[in-house]
Amino acid sequence: MKQALIKLTPPQKIALSFLLVILSGSLLLSLPMSQLASSQANYLDHLFIAVSAVCVTGLWTQSIHDSYNILGQIIMMILIQIGGLGLMTIIGSIYHGLGQRIELKDQITASQALNRSSQQNLGEFLGRIVRYTAVIEGTGALLLSGFFVPRLGLGRGIFNAIFTAISAFCNAGFDLMSNDSLTNYSDNPLLLITIMALIVLGGIGFAVWFDVADQFQAYRQAKRGKKIGYYLRHLKTHTKLMVRATLALILLGALFVSLLEWHNPDTLGPFSNGHKLLVAFFESITMRTAGFSSIDYTKAHPVTLLYFIANMFIGGGSGGTAGGLKVTTFVLTLMLAMQEIRQSRYVSYDYHTIPTSTVRSAFVLFLIYISLLLSGSALLLAFEPDVNYLYLLFESVSALATVGVSASLTPSLSTASHLVLIALMYAGRIGPMTLLLSLHGRQRNKYDIEYSRTEIIIG
Repeated sequence: MKQALIKLTPPQKIALSFLLVILSGSLLLSLPMSQLASSQANYLDHLFIAVSAVCVTGLWTQSIHDSYNILGQIIMMILIQIGGLGLMTIIGSIYHGLGQRIELKDQITASQALNRSSQQNLGEFLGRIVRYTAVIEGTGALLLSGFFVPRLGLGRGIFNAIFTAISAFCNAGFDLMSNDSLTNYSDNPLLLITIMALIVLGGIGFAVWFDVADQFQAYRQAKRGKKIGYYLRHLKTHTKLMVRATLALILLGALFVSLLEWHNPDTLGPFSNGHKLLVAFFESITMRTAGFSSIDYTKAHPVTLLYFIANMFIGGGSGGTAGGLKVTTFVLTLMLAMQEIRQSRYVSYDYHTIPTSTVRSAFVLFLIYISLLLSGSALLLAFEPDVNYLYLLFESVSALATVGVSASLTPSLSTASHLVLIALMYAGRIGPMTLLLSLHGRQRNKYDIEYSRTEIIIG
């Protein structure tokens, strides 16, 4: 057994680690002691929910609120936390904390799981992830206690605050309040703003946190009075691109939701102007990858749903808890298109040239992601021919991008459709490229041979 594990490639180890956690979680959730007496869930429901929790999605076939007792909810919380950070990250940080050396092959696996190109100082990097996560989730839980404790009492209120903080930071979208997510509480600024902050901090990527934190620390420790702008200019190119693109997507999303739904009597229409803006920003952020909802998507305009689909497709940041294609991958694909239109030789950003191999990988990921989405939605259409395709596409991208929102569709789908969604969630969480490489097996010797050149007509 040990020899078989040693022979696994890093992508296979990543895929297997998620699979083992999912199966373990489904068995624990299926135990009678984890369920309420009123639970109607069968094993497939438990498996679906375990996949959704570990893949930090938020879709469910049976209500979490009506199916699991306190033990089941604790199991769910653990699955979400493991899924958000990744099993390899947690194990590696424990090894580092105990002073144990992480073997090179495990360093490579952990680095690939975090989309990190270097294994340098990996143990410290993993330790910082866990420490920052604990601080951010703890702060979020403390703030959310101000909402939950007055409504549920001290014990249950604190538990709900911790569960929701972990779910929001890990971009999972599960909550324990009701079966309608946050639609009944969309007028509470404390709840929505705290969850929005947790979603963004979790989804922007670990490397971005550390880069910003390091520059801020340098600013505080500087003996010479350099202005903050100096340190902002010294942020890494990835950080600048990620922060700027994230802010642009949030603002653009809020603008679109406001324009499309402002007068819709079934969504934003009845709210005050301030309430409308709050919900518009919330939907812009949660649609990127989180899965909490503050409106009924079956009542939204079709154009709004189409925009939400595009937002979910793009997703959040690389190397964090977010899903989706990833913001940087999407931006690089657009930049590649602009390069071809302008007939430029290089793709550049912020006075830096991006390696051709990186841009090419982004384009390949874009194609794979599109292919998976179209294939998944086509299968759902084959199994659910009477359902509006826009809703099926919405469901498909929600699963693949590990978002977790639904137009009240998931529980009513057939078993075959649930299996398709399980496959999409799993592929979306470990990453389409990792999934394909895990199926490919060990790489054989590659021989790059250039033959005589020929012409292919395109366009």
